[in-house]
Amino acid sequence: MFKVKDLTFTYDLNGQRLEILKNLNFTVEPGEFVAIQGPSGSGKSTLFYILGFMLKPTAGTVLFDNLDINTMSTDALTLVRNKKIGFVFQQFHLLNRATVLENILLPARYPSETASVKRGDIDRAKALAQKLGLGEHLNHLPNQLSGGQQQRVAIARALMNDVDIILADEPTGNLDSRTSEQILDLLLALNREGKTIIIITHDPVVAKRCQKIYHLLDGQLVKTEEREAFNGPHPGVGKSIELKEVSKVLTPNAAVQLLRSLWPMALDNLRRNRAKSVLTMLGVIIGIAAVLSMITLGQFTKQKILDSYETLGVNKVIIRGYENWRLKATESTGVNFHEFDWVRDVTPMKRIFPEIKMLSPWLNHWGLRAIAGGIEAGDNKVNAYGVTPEYLNITSRQVLYGRNMSQYNVEQRSPVCLLGYDLASALFSRIDPLGQIISLTDGSQTNFPCEVIGVLASIKSNKDNDPPNLNVLLPYTYFQTAMTQSWYSELHSLVVQVQPDVDIETTGQKLKSFLKLKYGKSGSFSVDSDSTLIAEMKKFLNVFAVLLASIALLSLIVGGIGINNMMLVSIAERIKEFGLRKALGATNSSLRYQILLESTVLCSVAGILGLLLGFSAYEALIYGATKFVPHLQFEWVFDPFAALLSVTAIVAVGVFSGLVPAIRAERLQVIEALRME
Repeated sequence: MFKVKDLTFTYDLNGQRLEILKNLNFTVEPGEFVAIQGPSGSGKSTLFYILGFMLKPTAGTVLFDNLDINTMSTDALTLVRNKKIGFVFQQFHLLNRATVLENILLPARYPSETASVKRGDIDRAKALAQKLGLGEHLNHLPNQLSGGQQQRVAIARALMNDVDIILADEPTGNLDSRTSEQILDLLLALNREGKTIIIITHDPVVAKRCQKIYHLLDGQLVKTEEREAFNGPHPGVGKSIELKEVSKVLTPNAAVQLLRSLWPMALDNLRRNRAKSVLTMLGVIIGIAAVLSMITLGQFTKQKILDSYETLGVNKVIIRGYENWRLKATESTGVNFHEFDWVRDVTPMKRIFPEIKMLSPWLNHWGLRAIAGGIEAGDNKVNAYGVTPEYLNITSRQVLYGRNMSQYNVEQRSPVCLLGYDLASALFSRIDPLGQIISLTDGSQTNFPCEVIGVLASIKSNKDNDPPNLNVLLPYTYFQTAMTQSWYSELHSLVVQVQPDVDIETTGQKLKSFLKLKYGKSGSFSVDSDSTLIAEMKKFLNVFAVLLASIALLSLIVGGIGINNMMLVSIAERIKEFGLRKALGATNSSLRYQILLESTVLCSVAGILGLLLGFSAYEALIYGATKFVPHLQFEWVFDPFAALLSVTAIVAVGVFSGLVPAIRAERLQVIEALRME
């Protein structure tokens, strides 16, 4: 089984070279019961780790089944350790929070890339426990067992994969004499069944129970003692295994196998640390909820603010066109502009530009006096506008009572009008204004009457030169007819409302370009809008949304750091456990994926709860806001971007919070980990 030739092992301590083992030469035949005996400091433990493939010699060769361990990869040595050698440690090295059955099954779980616990493995573990007198303790934890029972669990674990060799390091060192005899009798019985037994011991009484004794002193073999003749291998030994490298690339099938293998272990570990897991998840739950709710509320608030601006009429543009009096004769194209024509200009605009929602002519005469029944509206000067019925919707004006003008009024040039609230109050404080006749005059040439058909609701405005509550609105056709001065009757301005979510400034420039292309230099065109105001408001709201998202992401990062710290603390607390798992066959990738899976499970559960909490939180806030904000209606809101960002954050936090602990776990040295107190 083993052929050791010129084995030497040294290591450096503060620049000083220490030689632990010196030119050892010995063999272990299949089926032998061998003791390696020596006092403390003789190098027994180092030899134990070399024979267990946890250390490689500095010089010399160690052949196992004719394989040189110096030429074997870490994964290959791990596979041999898992399939061919069972370990029995002096300190037992049982998982404290795992049951007897779970401890026995541990070797069957590795390497995780290819192994999975099946029903047959569970039956075998129970049969081994029954054989070793542990049948009634399968669900007990190690701290509920005696020292002898714990060592029996370790022996059952060593036999789980039907190994050829049992390598025992001081198996009776922590036991009383009676229990020690029982353990030695058990090892001897296993030897008779065909197992090769190698015991590392300082006790000559234990060594004398073995067939062959190698005496070790100061790193050298000083004597070989054969107490019984060895007649060759027992039946059933020498079973070979195929040494296949564990693939570094996870194929879909391998990933499914790995998940199936690691999933129970990850859940078991999280279950055993419930309180810590719950506290850790709280950070991620709050972080994910904050990301989802803050981003969603930011976008919701932004849209509502912009919508409220639209209701104030800021989503409109005013297009003005005048004849170019400076046009040179050489610049004339034969198509001259004087004023807007409804058929020639307005109708094509509405057809060509789908961005236009509504459009109205906009004629005006400022500084008029309003008189009704001999009563003048005080010292207030009023402004009259010639428009169409769409003007009220474009400017978000409401009729308080009465009615709006109709398209019929426009077509028939009806002498009707709508009054601003303050003007109606000044002229008709004691009578109903509907049906009353008012006269609009500039005191000289302009003087025209109209019948009041409606009063507009009062609105707030900072336009001192054009207070909307003193406006008079008339059908633009009647306005053109009533004006004696041609300048006022010409159509030089149009008011355009654009569709929602359309850039106002861009649309205005398109309309201006259209008119320039149509009339060339014969017309002078301009576009006025509140696009600058909206652009600045959008910038502010975007910054506001980014700030909210940043605060939320910071809270999520804090949660991720919490998981990272928990996993690091868990690694520190589980160093001995990970060392044991490596000794029993866990590859570096097995441990890496196990840690990543644990952190991902934590983040996934926390993320789902966080999404539910976030959705509930922002819907509750929206509902609460409807009780305090006028005209705000409750609605179910779902922001795909916020949801996608939240899910991405869950995955990112799960992976990155487990990555550093995973790398640290896989870099653990088996010997250092097992010796960790």
